[in-house]
Amino acid sequence: MKKPTVRFQFRRASGSQSRTPSIAMTEALHRLSEVDEMQPLLTKARTDGREVLIEVFHGADGQPLLIHTTLNPQFNQ
Repeated sequence: MKKPTVRFQFRRASGSQSRTPSIAMTEALHRLSEVDEMQPLLTKARTDGREVLIEVFHGADGQPLLIHTTLNPQFNQ
């Protein structure tokens, strides 16, 4: 079975300036997707033929406020 895709989205407060995430932030999210605690979500994604979505919500000042993980609808296998 195909390995589930892990996709990252960066969200910001309404009206705040768009910023490109740093390399360190992107690397940290990649490491997050590989930790033991994420394995049940990755297993479920694999079983259901879905992808994992990791969203980072930033405040108006650019500080990350919340990291949210979820399964996206079906993706092409």
